[in-house]
Amino acid sequence: MYKKSQVRQNAKIDAKNNIPAINDPNPSQFEQEMMAMARHEAWQVTAKFAPKLEKLNGKHKPLLKDYERISKDYDNHSAEIKRSEPSVELSRGKYYALMFLFVLSEIPMNSLAFAVFGESQLFTWIMAVGIAVAIPWIAHAMGILLKRGSKPWWKSSLGVGILSFVTIAGLIAIGYVRVQYLGDLAETDAIGSFGGSKFIGVAFVGLNLVILVAATLCSYFAHDKDPLLENLHRRTNKINKVMRGIEGKHNEILTEQQQEINRIHQEAQELIFYYRKINQRERPDHTKPESFDKEHKMDVNFDMQETNQEMLNATRILKLEETGVNLEK
Repeated sequence: MYKKSQVRQNAKIDAKNNIPAINDPNPSQFEQEMMAMARHEAWQVTAKFAPKLEKLNGKHKPLLKDYERISKDYDNHSAEIKRSEPSVELSRGKYYALMFLFVLSEIPMNSLAFAVFGESQLFTWIMAVGIAVAIPWIAHAMGILLKRGSKPWWKSSLGVGILSFVTIAGLIAIGYVRVQYLGDLAETDAIGSFGGSKFIGVAFVGLNLVILVAATLCSYFAHDKDPLLENLHRRTNKINKVMRGIEGKHNEILTEQQQEINRIHQEAQELIFYYRKINQRERPDHTKPESFDKEHKMDVNFDMQETNQEMLNATRILKLEETGVNLEK
């Protein structure tokens, strides 16, 4: 872009040569040159941001296809069961957080029991963590079986019964080992007589059962009766979240690009205004040429970017269509 001193010098030269002519509707050669330079800078800006936009578009296209395909299955299944939203009382994030807390609470109780085997501390903690993970995982399966049931009903009931029996039997066995270990500690006066009694062993088993029941209830309230509806709902939400993130980044880049182009256009317009002011002032009669009433436009072609923008707003359009909003309004 020209400096102001260069613009002033060219404006004086053109004014002495009666350029542009008073009745000439076309801008002077120097004005056209300044706008050509501005357009060139604008195209350099678009070229700088183009690879980033193309990369986002490449990520977005397969997601959009998956979203449209899964959304179609989702709509068909929702119409079949006459329900579009899963009925869950506990969100997925809260469910995972609670299950993680259940695992943490199981570890110290189980480590106390497995210490009786006399293994190293590492192996003791490995066994304790294994059981601590297994109990909430079993509760996860039991909650799903209770929530969804089966036809015939006895199949799910049989599964819950077997899991409950195996888990409770295992907890009792762990409690027995724990009581033996505490008894050995009591004989060596490592702990008091109360700590070596069977009562504390029963209390630990009770705590294990409480965690088992609580984890089962969490699983029950965190799942829907229809596994397909829950799966389709989760997948569409996951894809939509990723697409929204891509669209947000795309819009940020477009906004930054447009701001740079607007800055270039504004600088060019300021220089043209300055050129016209000096040109008119330096004319003998100070008459304003006809071309000075016209404004230059930054006619950079954004057709492709507008197409990309429509494509990146596809999730919004699909959502509006699903809710029955008239897009032509």
